[in-house]
Amino acid sequence: MKQRLQSSVIIAAITIASLYFGGTLLKAVLIFIGVYGSYEFIKIHKDKFNYLLFALMAAAVLCLLFLNQYHVVIMLFEIIILMSIGVFDDSESFADVSAVFLLSMMIGYALYYISYIQELNKWMIGYVVIISYMCDSFAYLIGIRFGKHKLNSKVSPKKTIEGSVGGWIFATIISFFWAMIFNFFGYPPVVFVVTSLLLPLASEIGDLSFSLVKRHYGVKDFSNLIPGHGGILDRLDSNIFCIILFGALLTLFIR
Repeated sequence: MKQRLQSSVIIAAITIASLYFGGTLLKAVLIFIGVYGSYEFIKIHKDKFNYLLFALMAAAVLCLLFLNQYHVVIMLFEIIILMSIGVFDDSESFADVSAVFLLSMMIGYALYYISYIQELNKWMIGYVVIISYMCDSFAYLIGIRFGKHKLNSKVSPKKTIEGSVGGWIFATIISFFWAMIFNFFGYPPVVFVVTSLLLPLASEIGDLSFSLVKRHYGVKDFSNLIPGHGGILDRLDSNIFCIILFGALLTLFIR
């Protein structure tokens, strides 16, 4: 417990500093997350580490971070290369290369939108992070106290319906008040009513999705990089879908 708490303090310090100051510090943190997150997934992907898949996945993630305006071209090139690997490498199946593509897109778009949202307003990215962590924290606390009905025992045996509903409610309320403190970041309040309702659901789906990935590959954690927490992807799981959805809404409907 002490080790987990110490790790949490360090993670919080790095997160707050990088999001507050942005710039080179944030880029460096995002690059590390992209490269190491790619390493974590390729490591659990097969018994034998595939350096070509790692290089391709890390490159796709970083290109989405820095060259997102060419995202369609990046996706097409990755699809062609991955399918070529599936065709000529008998050890890699269609399911294997498809998983690499899916995870690289999820991580890459999440990192891009972190940078995008932070540049718009550093307190707005705090709004998204709060949703993920409040949803996760209250789902855990309420699940322990009141949880009786399993949400999906095959994917995540400890999660309950009561915990998920409680996490969604508290995350919605807290995140909306956070937006109120900053006068809704200059947008109509209805925007944050909608996002405060939707993003906790995206956060929970993200958490379950990465649990599904770990179940599929038969691992408890993506790595042991962070004592008491697991790996980079274990810490980002609930954040990824939340960030992507919020960034997409800002891009498509608000800006």
